[in-house]
Amino acid sequence: MTGGRANLRTLAEHLGLSISTVSRALKNGPEVRPETIERVKQAAAQFGYVPNIGGIHLRTGRTLKVCSILYAPEVGDYGEPGFLAQVEGMSNGLEKAGYNLIVLAQTGHQAPLESVRKVYDQRLADAIVFSRTTPMDERARFCLEKEFPFVSFGRTELQTPHAFVDHDDESAVFDAVVQMARGGHRRIVLLNPPGGLTYVGLRLRGYQRALAEVGLPWTESMVYQGDLSVRATREAVKQLLVREPSTTAFVCGNQMSIVGTLEALLENGMDTQRDGLSVVGFGGMPFLTLSEQRVTYYYQPQVRVGTILANHLTALLNGHPAETLQTVLPYVRIDDLRVFRTHHGFDPAKLPQQS
Repeated sequence: MTGGRANLRTLAEHLGLSISTVSRALKNGPEVRPETIERVKQAAAQFGYVPNIGGIHLRTGRTLKVCSILYAPEVGDYGEPGFLAQVEGMSNGLEKAGYNLIVLAQTGHQAPLESVRKVYDQRLADAIVFSRTTPMDERARFCLEKEFPFVSFGRTELQTPHAFVDHDDESAVFDAVVQMARGGHRRIVLLNPPGGLTYVGLRLRGYQRALAEVGLPWTESMVYQGDLSVRATREAVKQLLVREPSTTAFVCGNQMSIVGTLEALLENGMDTQRDGLSVVGFGGMPFLTLSEQRVTYYYQPQVRVGTILANHLTALLNGHPAETLQTVLPYVRIDDLRVFRTHHGFDPAKLPQQS
């Protein structure tokens, strides 16, 4: 085979196979013998064959792309780095199935449905991923109505089953509060983001269940729901300590609120170790805390989340029922986040998962 770019026809002629056999082999078709698949893929790699996406789109209407919606303020304002790791996991998983990942930013002033409708109307992708789900999520309802394949990163309360991947936030908050109470804490605050998101409600339910489990009273003033940026959390915790000075434990909704809480405590002359305070946080990427303040961290590896999202997407696109593609992932509990800084080669992904 010489000159020009390899295509299905030139590969088939070189190998002495039909075009349909080469096409099915490149897709790992079960009707093609493994040795033929290997032979075809070796030739494809040797001659630099890549699918003609434009031709595929004209023939089948497929783009061989999956779109992930990025909620830009979450990365920009709150500094949450987990999305990038999730993108890596998704991209690696989708490439193995012959799909490319594209990312579409949703700005703070855009309605959530706007980005999803854009992908659907402009045929930008064959399937979509979105996060920040609500119980009656309008994006999920739109995709179900249009029969547009999607996997949500987060659950809904819709009656029609759909594919999703989610963290087990209820169980993690339940575990955190129970552990705090057993450690002697009686005034435990929950810092939750705003917006009526499904996982916010699940965390609140885990908090309330845990209080009931250990016999502590439910006090509405011990739940903060609002901006969880560093600055906003710092000010909220400082105000809470004035209003509720007996507070000794804090459940932080994200990584930035961990930093904000620690800053508030330090500004008040308080120390987690000396004063017996407990700070718990959630996130997708353990970070190198530069202080000696102790933080318990509930970790969800976002590369793993991205990989599972990719697996669910490819299965959905291959015709698997959505109700079989629903995954709730437990967190990994790291009792002292300082170990991530002080232990060379520490890999939190290898820790046993919280049950």
